[in-house]
Amino acid sequence: MKNLLILGAARGGKTTLAKMVSQKWGYGLVSVDAIVSAFQEAFPQMGITHHSKEAKKIAPFVFAYLRALEYNHPEARFVVEGYHIPLDYAAEKINRDLFEVVVLGYPKLSAKKAFENVRKYEQKFDYTKAMSDEEVFNMVKRHIEYSKEFALECQKVNFRFVDTSYDRDKVLLALLKELEQKLIF
Repeated sequence: MKNLLILGAARGGKTTLAKMVSQKWGYGLVSVDAIVSAFQEAFPQMGITHHSKEAKKIAPFVFAYLRALEYNHPEARFVVEGYHIPLDYAAEKINRDLFEVVVLGYPKLSAKKAFENVRKYEQKFDYTKAMSDEEVFNMVKRHIEYSKEFALECQKVNFRFVDTSYDRDKVLLALLKELEQKLIF
């Protein structure tokens, strides 16, 4: 059995897929967004917020935490999802014998449609709930560009990029089915 690391664009379906994997196979769930929120609250002086470049500094902590989980609980299976881990850093640090890696993004969406999707899939405690429409619209414009960059970078680091631009739910269900063969062997 393998663990799963899901990276990619904000509101690309990472949390949704992670919850599907967790529910289907009983994997523990590690949310990098929750870690960022905890650092933001506990150590505000560090400047780590969901919208800061400082949040990428969380990556070494996340990988140290994963190594500790692997060491202390080698039998445990977990899915890790988040935006704040640079792909090149993940490629350098991930143990590919223990992890399957998937990167989600929406490079083909218009900003208008991406904005509508954020509001459609938004959940009660999502940080975007507190954002104005203008802030969300600007965020998705950036993440469309990031998605394009992720697709190219995935080729370089040999990660699987999955485009969730259209029929997101259908794409995630198909991906879940494919992951069963890779995670449960």
